[in-house]
Amino acid sequence: MGIFVNTFLKTFGNLLALGAFLIIIALFINFLQNNDNFNDFKFIEGNKESNNIITILEVNGPIVNDSILPSSLFNFEIISPDKIKDYIKQINELETNVLIVSINSPGGTVSASHEIYQLIKKLKSERKLKIYFHTTETLASGAYWFSLAADKIFANYGALIGSIGVKGPDWIYFDNPVSMSTGILGSSIETKNGIQIFSNTAGKSKDILNPFRKPTNDEKNQLKLTIDQIYEDFVVSVSKQRKIEINKIKNDIGAFIYNANEAKENYLIDGINNLEDTVSKIAKENKFDNYKIYKNSKDRSSFFNRYLLSLFNNSNLNQNVLHKNKICNNFKNNIVSISPNFLFSC
Repeated sequence: MGIFVNTFLKTFGNLLALGAFLIIIALFINFLQNNDNFNDFKFIEGNKESNNIITILEVNGPIVNDSILPSSLFNFEIISPDKIKDYIKQINELETNVLIVSINSPGGTVSASHEIYQLIKKLKSERKLKIYFHTTETLASGAYWFSLAADKIFANYGALIGSIGVKGPDWIYFDNPVSMSTGILGSSIETKNGIQIFSNTAGKSKDILNPFRKPTNDEKNQLKLTIDQIYEDFVVSVSKQRKIEINKIKNDIGAFIYNANEAKENYLIDGINNLEDTVSKIAKENKFDNYKIYKNSKDRSSFFNRYLLSLFNNSNLNQNVLHKNKICNNFKNNIVSISPNFLFSC
């Protein structure tokens, strides 16, 4: 028995020492990262002595506000106003001459998309900065909306661009519900002649989107008016920035998604190039004889740090699923500008 206890204590002590060592290393790495002036942006190529700085900001995922997400160690990739603000602060510290936003996104909520659009416009006007957008795969809906703040938009061959439209929250109601039940296979609702529902609200249509009644004509008209006003703002922005007639956007281009060739024919983008060729084209356009390129890391935290933290959390494998579900629910209950294929995948 004494041998077992001694062995157990010795092993336990070694594990504690190893854990303490790993924590110290992780804290040290965080200290170094936080003391790096451009901790998200690293020099990747070019002439280090050049004063011509091209910064590539890579962002991916649906556009949402950070506040809808739970805390997690392995984050589901998103684009949010808070992240963009953080990147802009570092871009200003870099004193970059040209910003290329490399983006792949199906769009997202109207509020987050429009806020990022305003942030990019403000950066461009305050810094007198040349800003370009490039997509390798998808630039749709809200993502296309905030790309309108750029001087020019480029895309890879085969990329999908467009979806100029706005969608309101779905109102799905159960016609004459009779009973509800919850079992191991999920919830179910039976309908026939109706059940009595009491909704304790004050104010006309305060229970809007109540799934146990159909919408009134006034409610349908008001929801349509809200969506139409936001859609009008979107269309006007496209018309103004891309020099396309409003009637053409509404009647011809619509909310369809186009491949890169079709998007260029409809004046939605300026050229079809991969990212490397786009950088060369922009450098030539800005008459840079030499230049250096900075690019952001995809994840601020190191793999080591995330692995260390994951040792104390066994639910990480489910976190991306939980994040996506939360994002999907947010999209279904808000006014969004997002491509339909993403919503269908929800």
